[in-house]
Amino acid sequence: MTGSAGDVLGRIDALRVVSRWADAEAAIRAELATDPQNGELLWRLASVLLQLDRHAEGLAAAQAAVAANPQHPDAHRMHALLLVENGRPHEAVHAAYAAVEIAPQHVSVATTYAFALQRAGRLQQAGEVARHAVALGPLEPAAHLRLADIASDAGDLRTARLAYEETLRLDPTHAIARHDLAVLDARMRRPGRALAGLVAAGRLDPTSPLVLRTVSAVLWQLSWRLRIGLIAAVLLVVLTSTSNGGASSWASRIVAAAVLVAAAVVTWRGVRELPAGTGRVVRAALRRDLLLLVTWLVIAVCLAIYATVVVIGEGTLAVLVWPLMLLLAAIAVVARIRQSLTGK
Repeated sequence: MTGSAGDVLGRIDALRVVSRWADAEAAIRAELATDPQNGELLWRLASVLLQLDRHAEGLAAAQAAVAANPQHPDAHRMHALLLVENGRPHEAVHAAYAAVEIAPQHVSVATTYAFALQRAGRLQQAGEVARHAVALGPLEPAAHLRLADIASDAGDLRTARLAYEETLRLDPTHAIARHDLAVLDARMRRPGRALAGLVAAGRLDPTSPLVLRTVSAVLWQLSWRLRIGLIAAVLLVVLTSTSNGGASSWASRIVAAAVLVAAAVVTWRGVRELPAGTGRVVRAALRRDLLLLVTWLVIAVCLAIYATVVVIGEGTLAVLVWPLMLLLAAIAVVARIRQSLTGK
C-alpha cells in the first residue's frame, strides 16, 4: 500500500462514509494495482460496487476477497449481499452463515444473514435472526429496519410499524425507513399518512425513483376514491334536473354543491397530514407518470362540470361526466397493463 495500511483504509472508509463511491473505487483500485490479493481492499471494493449497482463486478470482487482472506466476516457478508443482488439468494444464505460462524456476535453479520433468509423466502427463520440482530445491536438502525421489512413481508404489520418507528427514532433522517413506513401506511389504506411519509422521504432523498413510484401509487389510490364518488353523484344530479329550471334547478345546484363539498372533504382527509414540500414531490411524481397526470386532469374537468351546474343550475350537464369516467376506466386498464409488463 502507498502508506500505512491503517491510513490507506481510513481514507477509503472516509470516502465510503460520505458516499463518494467513484472516488472510493478509484482509491481502492490504485492500491490493488500494487497489492491485488489484499482481502481488506477487495471486500471494500465489493461494497463500493454494490452501492454503484455493478453487481456482477461486485460479486467477482467479493469472491476474490473470500479467497484472499477466508476468515474475514466482511468478505463473506459482501459475498452474501452480492449473491442476493445477482439473483442467487439460496447461495447467499450459505455465504451469510459462513460469516455468522466467524463472527456470531457481529450485528451487521446477523443482519445480512436475516436479509439472505428473507430473500430466500424463509421468513420465519429470517424474523428470528433479525430479532437476534436487534438484541445484539439495539442502537443499530439497520437491524431494526431489517426486522421491520421482514415483519412487513410476513404480514405482521404491528411489529413492522414498531420497528420502522424505532429505526426513525434512532436515525430521523433515514429515508428508506421513512419510505417503507409510508408504504406500510398505503397498504393499511391510510393514503394521507402514506403520502406525508413519502414526501418526507423524498425531501430527504429527492433523487430516489422508488419514492416517486410509491408516491404515484398513493396518488392512484386517492384518485380512485374521488372517481367513485363522482360516478355515484351523476344520476342524483340528473334526476333533480328539469327543463324549466324551476325549483328542481335549485335542487341540482344543491346536489352539485354537495358533490364538490364531498370531494373537498375526501381530498382534505387525504392530504391534511402532508408536510411542507408536498407540492414539489407530487409534481415530480406527476411529471414522471403521464397516465396519472391525465387522470387527475380529467378529475379536475369533472369537478369543473359540477361547479358549472352549481352556477347555472342545469343538472343535465352532469351527464358529461360519464364519458370522462369511461376515459378514466380506459386509462386505469392501460396503467394496469403497463404495471404487469414493466412492474412500474
